[in-house]
Amino acid sequence: KMLRSVAVLGRSALRSHSVALPRKFASTSAKSPAGTAGKVAEVRAATEALLKSVPNDWAAYESLCDADITCFEPEAVGYCAKGLAFHKFYFELFGGKAASFPPNTTLCDEDIRILNGGKSAVMVYTRLVQKVDADGAPVTVKSNETRVFEQQGEGDAKRWVCVHFHRSPL
Repeated sequence: KMLRSVAVLGRSALRSHSVALPRKFASTSAKSPAGTAGKVAEVRAATEALLKSVPNDWAAYESLCDADITCFEPEAVGYCAKGLAFHKFYFELFGGKAASFPPNTTLCDEDIRILNGGKSAVMVYTRLVQKVDADGAPVTVKSNETRVFEQQGEGDAKRWVCVHFHRSPL
């Protein structure tokens, strides 16, 4: 099984690792409360799992997003898309088929801010996706993204869920 790698371009140097390995380089926003490094790592892991699920693992994507998720993205052609049905269309379009050569996702300039007493978070980053186009040529797609997470559930069932995102191609 081939794993996609995620690289983080921080303030100093490029750090890269497989999404299946634990993060060693957690950084928090200067505006996040002290003692939130664990929550930052959880939000980062939820983001990586969410991005890894696109576009082939609907069950994982659905479990990581709120049923009433909102978003602004190019596919919504200037409108705020609401709910998971909009996104499910694209998963069904691909029919759960994995690409013959899986894309490589790199997250640059990450910043995670823990808010509301640790119950919500905002993550911003620039996302680079390297993939092979229909003609077999390598291409890189770049976008700026913001994801808003909310901690839902109680006790052991507590998890980070994406409630909103904004993706702008560059």
